[in-house]
Order: sequence, then structure tokens, then C-alpha cells
Amino acid sequence: MIVVFNGSNFEAMNVRNLLENEGISVFVQNEYMSNIEPWVVTSGGLNPVKLQVDESDFEQAESIIKNYLDGNTILESEI
Repeated sequence: MIVVFNGSNFEAMNVRNLLENEGISVFVQNEYMSNIEPWVVTSGGLNPVKLQVDESDFEQAESIIKNYLDGNTILESEI
């Protein structure tokens, strides 16, 4: 498993949904603690949630995340 994204719980769940919609299995690390005590997970509570994918899905996941962060993701409701 490779970490492909670190972020807030809200943003990580958006990215997780995008990846899963493309058939990529995602493991979420620190999902619950990020809501309860994020400062325990990371220093200052900054970007406590980590998303991990299988090595075989890394390149596709990286591309999807880059498009999301660049604002190039088209959601179904926009079509």
C-alpha cells in the first residue's frame, strides 16, 4: 500500500469517493481519530487523514488526485 493523499477528513473523503468510483480500493488511515483529536494524529492536527492504494493502482490514483487538486474533475451533476 502506498500513501497517495494526506488531508482533512472532509477532503480525504471526497478524494476517496473519486478513487472508488474509478474502481480503486482505498484504505483510510486515521479516519476516526482525525475527527476526535486530530492533534494526536499529526503535529498541530494538520492533514491527519491518509489515503493508501495498492501499488498497481498508484499511477491511476495519482492522476485522479492531480486532476482533483487542479480543479479539472467533472462531477456527474455537472454533465
